Amino acid sequence: MPKPKLVLIDGHALAYRAYFALESTGLKTRAGEPTGAVYGFASMLLNVWRDERPDYIAVTFDVGKTFRNELYADYKATRAKMPDELAAQLGRIQQMVQAFNLPVVTAEGFEADDVLGTLAARAAADGLQTIIVTGDTDTFQLINPSVSVLINQRKWSDIRLYDPAAIQERYGLLPNQLIDYKALVGDTSDNIPGVKGIGDKTAVQLLQKYGTLDNIYAHLEEITAKRARAALEGGREAVRMSRELVTIKTDVPLSIEWEQCRTADYDRGKALELFRQLEFRSLIDRLPGGGTPAEGEPQQLSMFKQFGGQGRENKETEKQGDEETKRLGDQATRVHLVTDAKALKALVKELGRADIISFDVETTSTDPMRAKLVGISLAVTAGEGYYIPVGHQAAPEGMLLPAGEPTGQQLPLEEVLAAIKPVMEDEAIAKLAHNAKYDMTVLANYGVAVAGLAFDTMIAEWLIDPASHSLGLKPLAWTRLGVEMTPIDELIGRGKKQITMEQVAIQAAAPYAAADADMPLRLRAQQEGELRAKNLWPLFEQVEMPLVTVLMDMELAGVLLDVPFLRQMGASLDKQLHKLERAIVDLAGSDFNINSPQQLAEVLFGKLRLKAPSGRKTATGRVSVAQDVLDSMAGQHPIIEQILEQRQLSKLKSTYVDALPALANPQTGRIHTSYNQVGTVTGRISSSEPNLQNIPIRTELGRQVRRAVIAAPGHVLVAADYSQVELRILAHISGDPGLKEAFARGEDIHASTAAAIFSVPLAQVTSEYRRIAKSINFGLAYGQGAFGLAQTTGLPQSEAQKFIDAYFKRFARVRDYIEETKRKAAAEGYVETLLGRRRYFGILQSRDNDQRTQIARRAAEREAINMPIQGTAADIIKVAMINLHHRLAAQDAGLKAKMILQVHDELVLEAPEDKAEKVMAIVREEMENACRLDVPLRVDAKAGKNWDETK
Repeated sequence: MPKPKLVLIDGHALAYRAYFALESTGLKTRAGEPTGAVYGFASMLLNVWRDERPDYIAVTFDVGKTFRNELYADYKATRAKMPDELAAQLGRIQQMVQAFNLPVVTAEGFEADDVLGTLAARAAADGLQTIIVTGDTDTFQLINPSVSVLINQRKWSDIRLYDPAAIQERYGLLPNQLIDYKALVGDTSDNIPGVKGIGDKTAVQLLQKYGTLDNIYAHLEEITAKRARAALEGGREAVRMSRELVTIKTDVPLSIEWEQCRTADYDRGKALELFRQLEFRSLIDRLPGGGTPAEGEPQQLSMFKQFGGQGRENKETEKQGDEETKRLGDQATRVHLVTDAKALKALVKELGRADIISFDVETTSTDPMRAKLVGISLAVTAGEGYYIPVGHQAAPEGMLLPAGEPTGQQLPLEEVLAAIKPVMEDEAIAKLAHNAKYDMTVLANYGVAVAGLAFDTMIAEWLIDPASHSLGLKPLAWTRLGVEMTPIDELIGRGKKQITMEQVAIQAAAPYAAADADMPLRLRAQQEGELRAKNLWPLFEQVEMPLVTVLMDMELAGVLLDVPFLRQMGASLDKQLHKLERAIVDLAGSDFNINSPQQLAEVLFGKLRLKAPSGRKTATGRVSVAQDVLDSMAGQHPIIEQILEQRQLSKLKSTYVDALPALANPQTGRIHTSYNQVGTVTGRISSSEPNLQNIPIRTELGRQVRRAVIAAPGHVLVAADYSQVELRILAHISGDPGLKEAFARGEDIHASTAAAIFSVPLAQVTSEYRRIAKSINFGLAYGQGAFGLAQTTGLPQSEAQKFIDAYFKRFARVRDYIEETKRKAAAEGYVETLLGRRRYFGILQSRDNDQRTQIARRAAEREAINMPIQGTAADIIKVAMINLHHRLAAQDAGLKAKMILQVHDELVLEAPEDKAEKVMAIVREEMENACRLDVPLRVDAKAGKNWDETK
């Protein structure tokens, strides 16, 4: 019979480890509360609870100074003060422990390790098997056949369980020898002196030979290594004090019984509420006990009822529904299933008198251009949702219904679309959705052009907090409303056994789908209040919401590819790559797999004995061969340049030349990239599947890829690009007269800057002067200092600083803007664009001053300086896109031109060849008048048969 199992959690050590491991993730709640350490602690606790199924759990924490401080005043004196962000999270961690009904065990005058040691010793005597969970190796000395230690290694996710065999493997010693080992070598983190001159290797050899510290000193005369013997002789006092400091006590007086540590019972509702406050939705499924809900806890799959052929419910039911909607955060969605003509008619009537309609579609794919419609969900009253199934099939074996059994009555798709089309296309009835562009695109492909979009809860949340981790509807409903929605994989499964929504039974899909329409209604009022409070409503209402339709139309239009040209290019690249790879192998002197980082590292740093300036290591301890490492090694050996070229060609071929033709839609023959409106913190639009914004334009091969983007027969591509828009914005925001005058005169701003900082007439500015000035112009807009400028220009740092000083002397208001932006960001925690878009920088308000925080703070300051500039540029092109979209759609335009691409500051349109000049004039006019600045906006526009010809 297995022994009862005890898990002991080293609270402080685990919190510290979690904080530093997850600090870079920047985990925070919407309110700005840091949660990285809490999340890591909770995740580890739940993993251990699930994997080990312990009978007992106890948690320990440090409580102040201990006997070790009295023994040695400098004990842990070199340890940095606990970061404020971590200290703020300890309270939350203890809250979590209490919510799980776990005891916190501490002892005045002793460390948490002493409490762990005492509990582990007592557990062994009582016949329990113990696992200590920690982020600190100090507890390794406690390991024995009854005690093991679970610890994070270099990566937070890399966990290892140590038993006596594992200690032997790692150290070559027994666990109880680690006390004497540490006494000999000392511990810099705890400021334990050890014996100066005795390192790891010597200490292990001595203990392997003599067994204990006392025995080493008993045989001191036998030690032939003079330096080691002298070190030991001189360190007698230090080593004995060190041994006392590192020895974990196992006899601390503690008043706790094992029954207090039993894991059988905890308040799940309390834990859920804490997880909601902390926005830890991803951890809910890992709660102990199989996720049994507490009394009154909301569940999406409850309260299901049929709504087919019965018309409106009776007044009593309606009254109950009204009462329930007042408790929206405490209930699931009331589901109305629409499966016959009478119910559909009643629903359409309800929609026709609604102020706003929330809508969602269930489909077979995440790609809206290839998705088949399975069902439509609608909501007009918060707390209720309608589901119209139109494409469900029989459930497969092992799913909610036996194989082959019908999923339930459904209305014909054509009948449903014809019924809802008038209200969905009625501009006077406002529409609401979460990630509306997807649903609108699917419906557009079925002939329903949704009009009147007024609110998108995903976009609203992103504007409120651009760095939010809760942009998905389910985490958003959890964090804002406390409603735990059903994850999609509960319906369709995961991995190889995953099915599509059409294979899910209607009775299972309906509550899920109805909630997807209901939750945005519940969220809207709360989000609108925050948008208005933060003065973001005009940006949301006038820019971001109208942009949804613009991007949808661009995605529907797609871009045409010259597939034969790409295939020809691919064949040519294959030949170049083969030639390059043979040259690399010849330079290496032996055959090897160039694409294997391990083999490449062995060739570069082993065989050829090259040096990586950074010396960066991978997680497995190898010297890194990442792109930036090889870039820094340029010039050391001809093989480096060949490898860099091989990587560039290989990436271009796999990412674009080979991939693009495969992504063409079989129905349209075009590439329909997906534009992500919420993908950046600056407000810029990003694209994916494929990402057409990252095609290189400065290399010949990159330009060849752009050459493959072509216009349809009889058409041309028109590309319009803002000229130096960010520098123009800098001139406006800073109000610098020198910059403003240069732009007003229409001068080359880089040449004008060069003339100013080099004190030469404009006519005498050389290309080298202009190059340096250009780096300064853009570098300072991105918060760059002398070090960064030196790296980008190749100048000595002192010379770079001299040029920066000259620049600020000539353009003093730019310096004022930089300093004022840093001050505002630190004082208020955010900066804004001209249109009011915000980006938050909580790190600038942190009181911590350790090295890591200082580095993060400097990086945040650079981003804060740039954000008003780059974010305003993003706002301006969005306004231009909206205005241009309306202009092209106007009935009297008759241009039959449409936007098909947006790449940062550039717009690409497809237009009839005979209308190209007129289209260019309209595009230039709309882009240059999108925003009124103190300096004029300028746009370069050109037409061509392919994208490359437009540059």
